[in-house]
Amino acid sequence: MFSRKQFQISLLVLSIAALLPFVIICFYALPFADDFCFGWTASEKISFVQKFLNQYLYWNGRYTADVLVNFHPLVTGKILVYQFSILVPLLATPVIFYFLLDSAVSNNQSSLINYQFVIASLLITLFYLNYQPNITEGIYWFIGISNYHLGNLCLLLHFIYLLKAFSANGKSKITFQTLASLLLVVSIGFNEIGALLIPLFYFFVLVFSAKTESRKFFAGLFLIAFVSSSFVFFSPGNFVRVSVFPERYILLHSLLYSSAQTLRFLSKWIFNLPFILLSLVIVANADKVKLKLPVLDFRVLAVALLFVVFSGSFIPYFATGVLGQHRTINYVFFYFILIWFLLVISVSQKYLLYEKLNWLKQENRIFATMTISVLMMMFSGNSLKILQDCNADNFRKYETAFYERQKTILQKPDAQIAPLEIVPDVFTITDAENDTAYWVDKCMKKYYTETGNELK
Repeated sequence: MFSRKQFQISLLVLSIAALLPFVIICFYALPFADDFCFGWTASEKISFVQKFLNQYLYWNGRYTADVLVNFHPLVTGKILVYQFSILVPLLATPVIFYFLLDSAVSNNQSSLINYQFVIASLLITLFYLNYQPNITEGIYWFIGISNYHLGNLCLLLHFIYLLKAFSANGKSKITFQTLASLLLVVSIGFNEIGALLIPLFYFFVLVFSAKTESRKFFAGLFLIAFVSSSFVFFSPGNFVRVSVFPERYILLHSLLYSSAQTLRFLSKWIFNLPFILLSLVIVANADKVKLKLPVLDFRVLAVALLFVVFSGSFIPYFATGVLGQHRTINYVFFYFILIWFLLVISVSQKYLLYEKLNWLKQENRIFATMTISVLMMMFSGNSLKILQDCNADNFRKYETAFYERQKTILQKPDAQIAPLEIVPDVFTITDAENDTAYWVDKCMKKYYTETGNELK
């Protein structure tokens, strides 16, 4: 029989192995579409304040993202800097998940590192990466990271410091509250979905919280969230941006299509076999999970789950008439995972489901179930796409074609820009179209001709 330690080490190694392909292909990620637009504008010889205002006043109200895109890695002219700007947030994801679990779940272990939390954070990250609807724009694109993924991570950091504030006293409490408040402002400034959901979350927390000292703090957080959200939605740039879309503000169309997309993605995620296996493990061991915060009623969590996924579809449909490239679904998928596990814990504890799944409490069966789940993820979803692209040598071909096209653009700046013939399936890029009037072609040409950079 294997010991608990051996089980943990085996699962840890397997989880890291499953995540490794996602890390490796960071070094094949190449700039595309808006990267060239912002690489060009961020290189302009004007002040940073003016660059920021050009975005905020004339394109969108995402004040945090507007700061980040004006530090675009293409300003350096080095591809490795671009790739590290993708690698670092990816590696930070399981780390931040770990600290969230450490802050939210009671830790009965005396060791410095809780290996159960390490494994759980790796598995959450693996599922998140493997079943994102559009992982290219979610992880392997600097603009996508700047507008969505970093927003997810910042909000988790906000919750981590918020939880720490509740258990601290004196100056430490004030420090954690201040950090949580600052991260709240930063988190809301990434995109419109967060600017809607985060203030709504604190509104309901404020309504249902007891009249204690904490309620005053929640009132302050709601006020901060509401004001920050107003800076996003009522920015001059937001009104400019939505005016580009003639089919905006059609309520019935938005409701119908958003409902359909909500059902589509919920069914795709919930009825995913690896996810079902991991959910069963949590249901069976829900009695062992001691959260440091009250477990909400499962009905509230179910409504929250539906609303979060619905919002990821409704806001883009209502504002533009189209869902776009599933960037917003990537964003809400992150929170679907967290809310789902809270939901299954709540249901299991409410109806004592952990007693009915008593057979799944044995360590060898837990290990076997989780191992099967990880192995299935390694050969499905985005992991399968990576394997197929590697087998076809698509990453090398994509990189070679990118640099060959760059050479052509630098030698013949007036020539049309041909789309790349081979693009890995896991990199679904928005490419040039051999059309000098197309915005991607324009941005690429401006970046190369006006910055003088040759990406290396």
